[in-house]
Amino acid sequence: MSEVAEREAREMGEERYLRKIKELDMVWRLNEQIMSFRDLNSLLQSILKAAIEVMEATSGSIMLIDPPGSDTMVIKASHGLRRDVVERARVRVGEGIAGMVAERREGMLLLDDLMDPRLRTRRRVSDALSVPIIAEGELLGVLNLNTKKGQAFGEFDLFLINTLIKQIASAIERGKTLEDLRARLTRLEEEERRIVEEIRRLDQLQDEKRREYQRIRHEHDKLLRDLQGLSGPVA
Repeated sequence: MSEVAEREAREMGEERYLRKIKELDMVWRLNEQIMSFRDLNSLLQSILKAAIEVMEATSGSIMLIDPPGSDTMVIKASHGLRRDVVERARVRVGEGIAGMVAERREGMLLLDDLMDPRLRTRRRVSDALSVPIIAEGELLGVLNLNTKKGQAFGEFDLFLINTLIKQIASAIERGKTLEDLRARLTRLEEEERRIVEEIRRLDQLQDEKRREYQRIRHEHDKLLRDLQGLSGPVA
């Protein structure tokens, strides 16, 4: 084997090793977040933070379909973006970079897609990548990551994030399920408390009615005895 071939093989081996390490790191982070789940917003922010660290990005966002079943995506988690940008961002599937990624359902190294006429009016985005978040065939949203100019993402990064996005989608779907179950549990607990309070109120009312009945019955029996006494012969 030539020196060049040996070097290329070594580099490929190092890339595979690095990818596996990053995959394991991300999976560990996701499992940790699911185990300590508080709410969906916190989970999304933690997932984004982990993705940024693992991918060595500088900023990014997670956009989800909202409301569910619509074709509109909003930013649910962000890092390194201006607040006004986050608050105004509403993207329809098929519109803009994130919308196109959602429509295509495949990740983009954005430098490769600048020739698309729908992107020509956009800023230079060779320092970013975007991938759809899909769980069991359902589009949940899009993950967007940005890095510094001069440190643009490459094919290795796109391949890695496409591998990791399955775990990310699974974590988000599980988080949504957990939040839904917790919300349903909270509603049931509130309904249970309401019913228990109603039972106590009815028990109290029943006790009051029982005492009232006993008073009426006592007066009735007394009046009946008095009436029977007056109905007898006059002495």
